[in-house]
Amino acid sequence: MTHNNQYDEAPEVAPHQTLPEVYYPTAVPVPPYQGEGFASVPLKPFNTLNDTNTFIESPNSTYPGTNSVLTYDIRSTQDGLHPVEQPKEPRRFFGCSVLILVLSGIIAALFVTVIGLGAGTGIQSRRANDAEAKLNQSLPVIDRGCSSNPDAVTATRYTSAFFDRSTYTIYCNNDAPNPPLQSLFVGNFDDCIDACASYSTYTSGNFPNVTSGNFTCSGVSFIPDWTNRTTALQFNAPGNCYLKPGPQNSTALTHPNSDGPAVHAAILES
Repeated sequence: MTHNNQYDEAPEVAPHQTLPEVYYPTAVPVPPYQGEGFASVPLKPFNTLNDTNTFIESPNSTYPGTNSVLTYDIRSTQDGLHPVEQPKEPRRFFGCSVLILVLSGIIAALFVTVIGLGAGTGIQSRRANDAEAKLNQSLPVIDRGCSSNPDAVTATRYTSAFFDRSTYTIYCNNDAPNPPLQSLFVGNFDDCIDACASYSTYTSGNFPNVTSGNFTCSGVSFIPDWTNRTTALQFNAPGNCYLKPGPQNSTALTHPNSDGPAVHAAILES
């Protein structure tokens, strides 16, 4: 005979099973610590500058032979420390810093330069004044006396010692008409008249078939103040002697402006 047994595979609670519980052990009291007694021990004040040895009392200990007074050498401790770096003192020469010496040298150089410029300017000014004074003293020689006694000199004659020995009539404080043929610097009134004679001689000789008046110097205008080239440059003057073409005559002469430099004329006699 066959028996069919059926079982339930679902989990079941076992009978009489004891469940786990949390275990709380009993607290064991801990006795207070009975080791070394490190009570607060005041230290002896000390002066780090005067005391060579400083005594510091150590706290009491439960270990035998450890209660003592410790000795510290303050100087040996200080020797081991690095000194605090201090700012370097600036270099000084004769009690002054380098910056002060440099500034003093610059000021001295500028002072010497200003003095030199002033002295040079004064020398040049004195030379100009001396040249002007000499010119004023020599004007009677330069302009044949027109500046000192124009009435006595006017209408006098001058004959050139060179070239064709032409003769010219002097007119003080007068200006010869017509645009100049040439301008040049000469030493005096006589040299200006000689230059006129030279111009007529050489141009007519080089161009014999030309009859234009531009090849003949018939008069001159001489400005004695412009013999000094410094003065002439102030007026942008190209010379103190101006060679004039013809025709020239006394009635055509003009008088220079009263506020301008003196001008003297010489006309070639026909």
